[in-house]
Amino acid sequence: MYYDLAFGVISPNDENLAPQKIDELLAKGYFRHAQNMASYEMMFFEEKMQGVLPLRCALTPNMFTKSQRKKINQTEKKFIVEICPLKITKAHKKLFTEYRKKRFNEDDKVLIEYFGVESDQDLDTLPYSTWQISFWYDNQLAAVSYFDVGENAISSLMAIYDEQFKSDGLGFISMLIEMKWAQSNGMNYYYPGYTLDQPSCFDYKLRLPNVEYFDWQGKWKFWDSIDLKSTKRSITLHKLQQGVKEINKTAVVVGYVKEEENFFGSLWHNMFDYTQAVEAPIYISYPIGQFHQMTVIYLPDEDQYLVKPHLFKLKNGMADLLKSNDPIEIANFINAYFGQVQLVETRLNHTIQELKDVINNSNIEFETIEEMGNASRYPNSKWLSCKKNGSEWMIMPFWDDDKQKFFFHPLTFRYNQNRWVSPFGLCTPEMAILKISDYICRKEEDWHELMSEDK
Repeated sequence: MYYDLAFGVISPNDENLAPQKIDELLAKGYFRHAQNMASYEMMFFEEKMQGVLPLRCALTPNMFTKSQRKKINQTEKKFIVEICPLKITKAHKKLFTEYRKKRFNEDDKVLIEYFGVESDQDLDTLPYSTWQISFWYDNQLAAVSYFDVGENAISSLMAIYDEQFKSDGLGFISMLIEMKWAQSNGMNYYYPGYTLDQPSCFDYKLRLPNVEYFDWQGKWKFWDSIDLKSTKRSITLHKLQQGVKEINKTAVVVGYVKEEENFFGSLWHNMFDYTQAVEAPIYISYPIGQFHQMTVIYLPDEDQYLVKPHLFKLKNGMADLLKSNDPIEIANFINAYFGQVQLVETRLNHTIQELKDVINNSNIEFETIEEMGNASRYPNSKWLSCKKNGSEWMIMPFWDDDKQKFFFHPLTFRYNQNRWVSPFGLCTPEMAILKISDYICRKEEDWHELMSEDK
């Protein structure tokens, strides 16, 4: 991958996640994600790219403010607060489902699936020591929070509450009580998850005492010292916004900054080839031809731009990529690709039209003739899809570099085998139509011989 950022997933199936190991991972910016421990420097959240900032709080004497101590005391007087190892009951499951429905409009969320398992029995197979804090009011479960216990630290996982008790602020207060429990049990740090480098729904965590953030360079720093413009996301976006203005001055096409929504899903499952996502969370896109784009990716660790075509390569020996900070050099590189692709597109459109003319002048009257295209093939690859009497033909043009001309490859869909087959091979458009016409005119009993496996 061209763009380098912190990202990692550690599965308990691959590595022994003992309490000490979990503490080490938390100190490196990891957090619990279902069964796994994961870390990522950015995420696509609320329809935009966000920088992720892991948080922790040092557990020190007298860390709570007077107001926070008061809230803890009031809560412990109003509710029965039960702290124990993970013990999921029907009441906990019901509260979780109702909370997800009202808060996020999710109908099918199940509590145990949050922990990455499919049954209650599977919870015992996980390596984590998970605890819970239940808040009861007149035998009604008002709220519950979950946290993992390591050797010298605990990490908060989730808090949910009944809407009837929203004004009691149990989501935030449960974190204070988690910290109080951790301190009384000799822990050194409390990890409340993360916040983002833009205003978000996670910012309430910043009201906790002794908040530090992970700078993704291996250091924890006090939140008061943070420069939100120094995150990799912020720097990348700023550089791309600067770059696109300068490159557009001499580029023959107009580029724009774009965020790759599918980046992290593709990265998580290593499926860039399948999703066809750009291998950068934020980049500049220059549309090239009908189906393609040139991408400009800023590389923060190298402080320069990488320019490359996305999903296609030219066959005339042009360079596959360029690294440069010179906007004119970048624009010239894009312009060269644009000119070559436009040539391919013009040539291809011309030959497709010639093929249509041959069909129109032939004795075949197809029911439908559609022009198709595929962005993942050679630049602006197109073909004709023709249908008649329940049969379907795909007539594809292929460029011959030696003869400097197009030849056509007719294929038909063989329904009994659920695949495309080619009875003819490459030929001129006139010969392709002549062979298709002969094929269609044959008696049905001859088709099987024509389409036999050894053809």
